[in-house]
Amino acid sequence: MYEAFFGMQQRPFAATPSVDGYFPAQAIEQARQTIQRGIQRAAGPAVVIGPAGSGKTLLLARLGAEFAEQFDVAMLSSGRLRSVRALLQNILFELKLPFRDLTDGELRLALLDHLEPNDQEHNGLLLFIDEAQAMPAQLLDELRMITNLVRGGQPRVRLVLAGDVRLEDRLANPRLASFQQRIAARCYLQAWSSAETRDYIRHQLAWAKATPQRIFADEAAREVHDVTGGVPRLINQLCDHALLLASIAGEKQLT
Repeated sequence: MYEAFFGMQQRPFAATPSVDGYFPAQAIEQARQTIQRGIQRAAGPAVVIGPAGSGKTLLLARLGAEFAEQFDVAMLSSGRLRSVRALLQNILFELKLPFRDLTDGELRLALLDHLEPNDQEHNGLLLFIDEAQAMPAQLLDELRMITNLVRGGQPRVRLVLAGDVRLEDRLANPRLASFQQRIAARCYLQAWSSAETRDYIRHQLAWAKATPQRIFADEAAREVHDVTGGVPRLINQLCDHALLLASIAGEKQLT
């Protein structure tokens, strides 16, 4: 809506950030590199912990895009998962496999059959679970069993869980002690510093093919950080709305 007014080719601060516009802030980039190495080395499940709006979903999407040619990638949100049946059906749906009118045992066998090595070059399944703090212990234990499948010395399922601090409490369940021991990486996301907020705003405007300094003055970027506390989602919302209001007012620069 304001893109033409500012000479942009795309919306820089969309509600759902684009993987193509990924900004490597320190915490999220360290997490990406750590999990990337773990996936490549088949080290074991990884866990990402971060408050709401800190970039967990974007991180999973970025990793999924990076490994799309090497693995079948399934991205699930635990908000839809309340039973083993729902978990298996959602995985099969993501893999574009039949999932209706099958018993739980048939669903599990269909997944295991798909995960058997074949002539394709894919290395198995890369499974991402977002909002995993809402997942019952029963389903986390089912994920443990799914990730136990090994062929040729390599696991056929590599798992990344993302959630808020409640996920750590969930994983502390004694029932999941075996699962806890297998977690190879724990990564923590956090709010951005004032410098990271400024650099992110410039990065997004440049990605949209605009001239950052002409649109966002440095004092405006500092104000964005102060108001949002450096939470990426809130930064997006505030910058998007500010640009909209500035375009309505005919203002070419935000101060």
